[in-house]
Amino acid sequence: MLFAPLDRTHLRALFDCGVPELNRFLQENALQFVKKGLCAVHILADETSIVGYYALSASSIIAANLPESVAKKYPDRLPIPCWLLGKLAVDQRYQGRQFGKLLLMDALSHIVEMSKNAGGYCVIVDAKDGKAKDFYLKYGFQTFPNSELRLYLPLASIS
Repeated sequence: MLFAPLDRTHLRALFDCGVPELNRFLQENALQFVKKGLCAVHILADETSIVGYYALSASSIIAANLPESVAKKYPDRLPIPCWLLGKLAVDQRYQGRQFGKLLLMDALSHIVEMSKNAGGYCVIVDAKDGKAKDFYLKYGFQTFPNSELRLYLPLASIS
């Protein structure tokens, strides 16, 4: 298994995580997003296929969207820099074998490194459903007060 930035040589058409939106992104849009500088896409691949992928981009949030105990530490009208883990998916052939965790840990490692040069308060994810939400909660993500499926993980809590 090897992590690598997505490029044209990777066989995207064969990827199927069971979620059409996530398949379509990898198969049809990911390379364009990378080329336009909208996000970085990293894959985990074996010798023949893409096991999984994730997409990262810079983002921001307003302090009022955070829990009050956190929000009071930041200016209320200025955007707070953060990182968006916009996509994370594992091909159905590899699901249930800890590859999601491996992809998440690699993404968090990249974010920690990028934040050393660019800052950022947290990582944000938008879980697709309750099962995805439970996955992120296992790794310390917390829900936003006014959004059931939007979660965050403060960078300071990543070791």
